[in-house]
Amino acid sequence: MPIVLTNSDLVAQFTGPLTGFGVASRSRATPVAPSPTATVEPSTPARTSLTPVKLQAKRKAKSNQQVEVPGSGPGTYHAAEKTVRSTSSYGTLIRYDVRVEDGLSVDPDEAAVLIQRVLDDKRSWRGTRRWRFELVPVGESASLHAYIVTPRTTDRLCAPYLTREEVSCQNGSRVVLNAKRWLLGVESYLSDLSNYRRYLVNHEFGHALGKGHVDCPGPGRLAPVMMQQTKGLGACRKNPWPLVSED
Repeated sequence: MPIVLTNSDLVAQFTGPLTGFGVASRSRATPVAPSPTATVEPSTPARTSLTPVKLQAKRKAKSNQQVEVPGSGPGTYHAAEKTVRSTSSYGTLIRYDVRVEDGLSVDPDEAAVLIQRVLDDKRSWRGTRRWRFELVPVGESASLHAYIVTPRTTDRLCAPYLTREEVSCQNGSRVVLNAKRWLLGVESYLSDLSNYRRYLVNHEFGHALGKGHVDCPGPGRLAPVMMQQTKGLGACRKNPWPLVSED
C-alpha cells in the first residue's frame, strides 16, 4: 500500500538538523534534456532473423534511449517496504527509510535495496567500522530519510540550500537524491550510471555523517567521494568510494 505524504507534511515532520550529523551538499551539473519515446504495436506478429551486426546495433540503440524525467511531481511518495540489515556488527547503527516520488520510473524497493548494497559495501562508509546502515520500512524508527524526487521537489526539500533543479543534497534528517541525476547521471561519469549512483549515495550519506566537501588532491589521483564530482572531475579520476584519507 503506498505511503502518501505531502510536502507540507514533510516540512512539519523533518525540521532542524540531525544531531551529530552534517552539512548539505550543493553542486551543479549540466542538465540533460529527455526525449519522448513511443511504442508501436505491430498488427501482425512476424518472425524476424537478425544478423549479429544488426542485433548488436539494435541493442546499442536501445541502451542509448534517454529516460524521461519529469521536472516536477505531485509531492506524494511511494515508500520502500523492505528491511535489509547490515552485514557488519561494528560501528554506530544508522537506520534509514526510502521514499520515491509518484510519477517517476523508479521502483522504491529496487532503489532502496541498491542504496543499502552501496552503504553495506566494505568499500563504503561501513568499511571504516565507525558506522553501519540498516534499511527499514517507513513508520519504523529511523534517523535518516532518503528521497528520490523530481528536480523541483528536490529544490523544495533542500531549501534553503540552492539545488537549482540540478543536484542533490543532505538537509537535516533528509538525504534528497535528485531523480535527474539518479536516472541520467552526469557528464563526468559518461555512461557509467552504476558507479555514479554509488558516488551519489556515498557523497550525500557522507554529508549526513558530518563530512564536508574536499578538492581534487592532484592530477591523475582518484577523486575523493566528498569532492563535488557531479560538477566535474578536474584533474582527478572518477571514484565512487570513500578514500582512506576521508575516514
